[in-house]
This record gives sequence, structure tokens and C-alpha cells, in this order.
Amino acid sequence: MRHALTLTELLVTLSIVAVLAGILLPVLFHAREKGRQVICLSHLRQIAAATLLYAHDWDERLPMNAYQATDGQGQPCLVTLVGALKAFGVSPLTSCPTQPQAFRLAAFLRAKGLAGGECDAPSKGGSFALNESVFVRGDVPSFGWQALPPVALSQLALPTMTVGVYDGNVAGEARCGFQPFEAVLQGRHLGTANLGFLDGHAKAQPTFEARCELRNINDLPMTENCASGENPYRRRCGETQKVPCVHHFVGLPRQDSWGECVALP
Repeated sequence: MRHALTLTELLVTLSIVAVLAGILLPVLFHAREKGRQVICLSHLRQIAAATLLYAHDWDERLPMNAYQATDGQGQPCLVTLVGALKAFGVSPLTSCPTQPQAFRLAAFLRAKGLAGGECDAPSKGGSFALNESVFVRGDVPSFGWQALPPVALSQLALPTMTVGVYDGNVAGEARCGFQPFEAVLQGRHLGTANLGFLDGHAKAQPTFEARCELRNINDLPMTENCASGENPYRRRCGETQKVPCVHHFVGLPRQDSWGECVALP
């Protein structure tokens, strides 16, 4: 003879299920995000490797951040690092699975008058920020940018510490110590950010929130993040004082009298 559940038994059963769900769901979310972080790290490693291959093909010179060109329809567009490395297979690797469209560069460029958007861009969004001391700006008349000489591999005194590409965004306003178009660090992987280095390796970097809000180039809100721990980017070469918040990676690491530091352009 079957015994039907009483209301009390049913409520107890539902309570147990709710407790188990409350315990297991965060664990599953954590495991899923860790999987995404591993994929993101792999993308950054491959971008770093493609960058070195590019340099070996171009007289040991690193590719530029961006420069203005014309597409097949005669429209002005922007050749980015993605376009420069396209021949080395990085086209599918330009976004992080945790936040594949942290910013939408093509939409922003068209809004600014570059009708061709991002030249030959395979995707509609991006997730990674660039160290502009490594990947310098080229000629972009639409923004008033003039080209700087590309950086040579020989200028990288500490390639194992030189960040090239990392989890980030692009500032759209002058706020939180940023200027428009500057790179913004984002700790999107459970409080860590992935960094790609110019010797070809990538690693996770713990971060913390600085509690300053700003908007990106697509007018979307984001929070200022700072890198935790010691790294060369916390101190400018020739100075003794360290910055309290490394909220983006700009400069070329060096050694001075006090140890590791970063040389800014």
C-alpha cells in the first residue's frame, strides 16, 4: 500500500532540495567559469605566439595597435591588431568566452565616421585590451593620431614581464584616471584577469575593485579594477613611489637601482 506524502514531508523535501541547490549551483558556476578562463588563457597564449611570428616576419618589429585604411568598397576603416595578425590564425581568438562582447569596436567606429568599421573584422565585439607602449598607434586621421615607430623585440628588456594583451575594455570617457580610448583592466574571471606576455606565455592575475564607475566606448558601464600584488607596472623607472592601483598595463618593464619598474613613453 502506497503512502502519500504529507504536506509537512513535502515541505521538508523541498527545503532539502533548495539547500542542495544553494550549495551546488555556486560550485557549478565556479567550475564553468574556470573552464571559460582556461579557454581565455589559451586564446591569449596564441595571440602572443602570433605576435612573435609577425615580428619575425617584419624585421623584428611588433604590429601596430591600429591604423586607418580603406576597405574594398572605398570606405575608411581601421586595421587593428586583429587584422594585422589575421594571417597567423588569430581571427577566432579575439574574444573571451566570459564576456565576448565587452566592447563593440566596429559599431563605435561607424558612429565616429569610419563607415567601414574594423577592416576585415571577423567578429562584432572584443574582450582584450592592449599595452599601447608595445602596440603603438598608427596614422588615424579621423582621430588625429599620428604614427609612432613600431616597437622592436630588442626594446623588450624583460619580455617575460611585458604584458601585451589582457582581459579588458576601452574607456569612452575621462574618468577614474582614464582618458578616452585608453585600455581598462577587467577582472572578469571570479576576481582575476588573464594576461598575455611578450615571451608567449599567459597567466591569471588577481584583481580587486577600486569602486570607481566609468563608461566604455559603447556607453556601457564598467567598474575600475586594480591588479593585486607586486609587478613592474606599479612603479615608474627612476621613481620610488608605487602607484596604488594598476588599472591598465602601459609601458615597457625595465630594471633600475630599486629593482623592476616600467618605462613609459
